[in-house]
Amino acid sequence: MTNLLEFMHILVVEDTLLARTMLERSINKWGYQVSSVSNSSDALELLQREPIQFVITDWVMPGGDGVSLCRNIRAMNFPYYTYIILITAMDSNESAIEGLDAGADDFIRKPIQLDELRARIRAGERVLALEKSLQDRNIQLVDLSNNLLAAQDVINRDLHTAAKMQQELLPASSLNYFNVEIDWLFCPSTVVSGDIFNFFRLDETHIGFYSLDVAGHGVTAAMMSFTLFRLLTTEMQRGSPLKKSIDEHPYYQIVAPATVMEVLNSQFQTNAESWLYFTMVYGVVDITAQTIELSQAGHPNPIYIAKNEPVRFIGDGGFPIGLIDNAEYESIILNYRPGDRLILYSDGITECVGTNGEMFGCEQLLEFLEKNRCLSIQQVSKALNERIRSWRGNDEVFEDDISMLILEIGQ
Repeated sequence: MTNLLEFMHILVVEDTLLARTMLERSINKWGYQVSSVSNSSDALELLQREPIQFVITDWVMPGGDGVSLCRNIRAMNFPYYTYIILITAMDSNESAIEGLDAGADDFIRKPIQLDELRARIRAGERVLALEKSLQDRNIQLVDLSNNLLAAQDVINRDLHTAAKMQQELLPASSLNYFNVEIDWLFCPSTVVSGDIFNFFRLDETHIGFYSLDVAGHGVTAAMMSFTLFRLLTTEMQRGSPLKKSIDEHPYYQIVAPATVMEVLNSQFQTNAESWLYFTMVYGVVDITAQTIELSQAGHPNPIYIAKNEPVRFIGDGGFPIGLIDNAEYESIILNYRPGDRLILYSDGITECVGTNGEMFGCEQLLEFLEKNRCLSIQQVSKALNERIRSWRGNDEVFEDDISMLILEIGQ
């Protein structure tokens, strides 16, 4: 696997010789330059001498723990970002919060699994690669600041790059978990997108999925969607609202979709300084019970296609996230059968204005899905892409982002 950065130097801070040696050899084998020290004092001294941007440190060490090291690194104000992974045997939310507040970017729990460590290093490398890309772009913008047209061209290219990066966050097309398959359609507008969706395993018998649309357009909406993507993870130590810790096996509980909406609504209330809100549908597929439970927060009504039944809208609307304090949300539960489909989509589809000046509309979308229900979900996505582009005018850009997520229960 090719490393993303041409050169990356990783510092391992571990007081135990055996663990330090194991980490150093493994990381070096993966193609990175690696240095190692046994304590935080030596680590800080080395960081002041060399431009090291990646630190993997144990939490508990004599002479200064990993949390203190994080704080000291952040206080140094290097001209570049230093990505920090904390190694810990603790699994409480309080310890995770303490580490994040101190400046850690990620955690890995003992005993360390090398495959997991490599994946987390790759994730950190992507962050540093993005930072380097943005720094390079900023330098170009300064150089071109006296030429308005050239500067505008750079901005436009950056926006398209950001849109492409956002698209790379989306799940793989034709992804299949537990015989539930997805396909999707995503057509960003001329600026970065406020739309995002995902499909992921919650555990061995549950699948989570969502579609959301941040109000507005541009960088602000896109940054909000990035924030939500990182938050809506299955990792409880990151403060995920999708699972909560309990004292009994399996030591977690999957949170009901309506409760997830209420938690998000309390965290993302609009105010005088920020009028950012978003609409969303979040759902959980229970493979054992053969049910789909979902909740809607101001997002367009999902469409359900049950085998041998008419295509229909479902859901009760709900309030957008962030607009009304203490808003209550409801979940609906669907009993699914093989062949059933669920479609989530953004209002960019139904509100797409055609060459005749009219919107595409909900009823036309419903009719399209009814007419094409015998197609595979991949064919449906392709056909809708062609239909909506033809409606808009093939040479015209979309005024809003277009997104659709289709789930199909396998036969």
